[in-house]
Amino acid sequence: MKARVKSTGEIVEIKDLYDDGTALVGNMYLKLAELNFFSENIDWEQRRYELAKDIIKVVIANENGINSEAVAKYSLNCADALIKRLKEENHG
Repeated sequence: MKARVKSTGEIVEIKDLYDDGTALVGNMYLKLAELNFFSENIDWEQRRYELAKDIIKVVIANENGINSEAVAKYSLNCADALIKRLKEENHG
């Protein structure tokens, strides 16, 4: 299981969780409140859809006389770029 240390942003591997509200990370114990847990099984296609849908809403709200095909392509390109960055941060 992975988590992000709130104070540093570092991604760490959780070795074990304990009933006293701590987690074993490497050779040290951290309070669970110091960590943000996340799922390693991200559905990137679903995330892409959600991002593109939100981007389309913003573009349509801010433009008049838009070409729907161009907006769709733009929204997908933005979503893809954002996903690429998110994947880099999770693995970098």
